[in-house]
This record gives sequence, structure tokens and C-alpha cells, in this order.
Amino acid sequence: MTANPPSSRVNHRDLYAWASDELLDECSSLVSTRAWRDHVGDPSTYNHRAFAKRHDDDIAVLPSTLGEPVCGDERANNGVPFFYFYQVVFKCVVVRLPFSRFERELLTEINAAPAQLYPNNWAFVKAFDILFGFLGCAPSVDIFLHFEVKRQRNNLWVTLSNVPGRVLLTPFQHSFTGWKGKFFKVCCSDLVPSALDGLPLYWVKEARALKSKSLKRLPSNDREACRILAGAGGFDAAALISLEYNAQALEKYICMRDSPYNLPLLAFAGFLHDLSCSALVCARLSPCLSLLAQVRR
Repeated sequence: MTANPPSSRVNHRDLYAWASDELLDECSSLVSTRAWRDHVGDPSTYNHRAFAKRHDDDIAVLPSTLGEPVCGDERANNGVPFFYFYQVVFKCVVVRLPFSRFERELLTEINAAPAQLYPNNWAFVKAFDILFGFLGCAPSVDIFLHFEVKRQRNNLWVTLSNVPGRVLLTPFQHSFTGWKGKFFKVCCSDLVPSALDGLPLYWVKEARALKSKSLKRLPSNDREACRILAGAGGFDAAALISLEYNAQALEKYICMRDSPYNLPLLAFAGFLHDLSCSALVCARLSPCLSLLAQVRR
């Protein structure tokens, strides 16, 4: 791995005349191979999944270019496509690449580059993906945006916040500090040449209003799912993320938590089961369905 040379010949203020001083001054300190090695940690315990879902060779995660702002694009990278991604999202939210279909579609819908979404808000995205993965169905951007609304100020970072009265996921309580100025450059590898397809790669300068998805704009199945999930809301995003790889504990937290909202979630399990009889869905939902059967007796 080689560090990227300084982009001293590029006049970023001319190239990105639309960008504020705050964006132009947001450059990464992770510009050396040592920074990459420090991120992956002790070589004897490195599991080759510090960045990627399967193996880090699937994704080319490189040190950033010295002096390159977070709003930079391929014009300052010899025409080679890439995107920036904050280190804290790898470390604390445990997002791994390549992005899922849901993550790509969501970034496209909210019109934001990966580095443009606040790290705390990546926790909403990750937790929603985990919750729906457990329930055995594909996460829906429309359902997600029924509960979350996009906000953006002065072409800066994009935030997602709960729609008043609709709380599916509680905010990530751990407030990240010191995350600015620490991002890597992500490029394609020969193993996964499509890793950068289907999402905005670079900072989107045009702020676009995006209202939450109202029930009447959703398909009937999504409307029913939203109604049930609204009653089952209050899932702790941090808890879901921490339990992602502990199936037994995740099952207990989702299906058997001591909460007055448990019954609506069980109803959602039954609703999903009625929509699909696949073995995967039945297996994932069996604890919830057993509880639902007990309640119905």
C-alpha cells in the first residue's frame, strides 16, 4: 500500500468554488500507511475485516491525500473514482463494505455521499439493516424514511432525525468526538469492481428538500408494516449494533424484551410470515411467532 502524494498543484478553492471554508478546511490526517496499520491494529489479531464484510482485499481502502478536502472528487485524483469515509464509522458503527443494496439506495434517495452523512446517523442505518435482517426481510428505504427525515444546512453534513411522533430507533447515545479530519479514501479493487456503483460518490452541493414518507404515499404492505413498527418502536440503535454477531442475544432483545411495545412487534412478525413462507423467514421469526401464538390463545 502506498500513501497518496500531496495534491499541492491543485487549487481547491478554484476547483470547488461552491464549497465553504469549513468544507475546504476539512482534510484528513490519515495520509500515511502507518495510519492504515494503526486502524487495523495488531497484525497477529487482524482478521482482514477492518473495512470489508468478507475480506479487506475486496475493497481498496487507502490513506487520504494530504491537503485534499472532504468535498474533493476525481478531478483531484487523476480521474480515478473513489469516495471518502470517516474512520469512526468503521470503528464504532461497524459499517463494512461494499455497501448493501439498502445503504446504496438510501444514499441515493437522500442525495448524499458516504462521508456526507453524520457518523451518528450511520448508526440509524446500520441498526435498521440489522433489525430487518433478523426479521428475514429486505430493509425498505421507504419504511426507513417514514421514521427518519433528512436535514442539511449550507451544503454541510446531512443529518437524519426521528420524525416527531414516530420513533423506531432511539438515537445513538454515544456522541462521537474527534471524528472530523479522519477519513480514508475508498476505491474499487479487481475483486469487487462494482463496489462504487449505485450511489453518490462525492459531496453533493445542491441541498434537496426531502420530506418524510407519509403513510398514504406507501404501498399497502409498507403502510401496515409502518403502523405495526410505530407501536414496536424504541429500539436502541447501539444495542442492535452491539448484538449483530450474537444471534441468541439479538433474538432475545428483539423478540423477548420486557416492553409494553412487544406485542405490536410480534404482530409484525406474524404479518411478515403471512407475506412470505420462505424457510429463512420462518426460521428467523419462529421465536416471535411462538410468543404470538401464546398471546393469541
